[in-house]
Amino acid sequence: MWNVLIDRKGVNRIQTELLLRKAQSGDTGALDTLIAAYYPQILNYCHWHTADEQQAQDATQETFLKAVRWLDSCGGFQGAFRPFLYKIAKNTCIDLNRTMKRTEVSLESLPGEPAYQESGFAAAEEKANLRVLTAQLEPEQRELILLRFAQQLKLREIAQITGLPLRTVQSRLRAALKTLKMQLEKEDWR
Repeated sequence: MWNVLIDRKGVNRIQTELLLRKAQSGDTGALDTLIAAYYPQILNYCHWHTADEQQAQDATQETFLKAVRWLDSCGGFQGAFRPFLYKIAKNTCIDLNRTMKRTEVSLESLPGEPAYQESGFAAAEEKANLRVLTAQLEPEQRELILLRFAQQLKLREIAQITGLPLRTVQSRLRAALKTLKMQLEKEDWR
């Protein structure tokens, strides 16, 4: 993808602001670094909001295209960049899901045995279980759970992304967790 080394935590806010300024002044290397730093997070987020890998990749690319267009069209960036990207990704996934039509696939066209690697199977199964559990939540609760636990965002970042006050995010997240707990107890999930 990009030939840029980024540590596991990505770039911090000061580095991001510096890279944004450089990118706005035409430094493509800075733009590549920004994209490389945030691409895995946004792709993971899009996976949760789309039907398959290809749609997630399309939504992620569209997210970064919109962000780059926005950077080109405005004079300066105010605020935190990561919540800004998540807002774009959320809206892009919503738009993509609206335009995508579900197609029926015959059982005969599906492969016989699923191909998976043993090491990745447990993680895939855990993700599938989380999808099943969160699918029963209200959309707003599902989004808060996703942002907090699947994306590991801070509550303040979630508030910026959703446009909700911090206290509201806290109380709604608490309610979502309570609902999940009741579902787990009801279904005797293990």
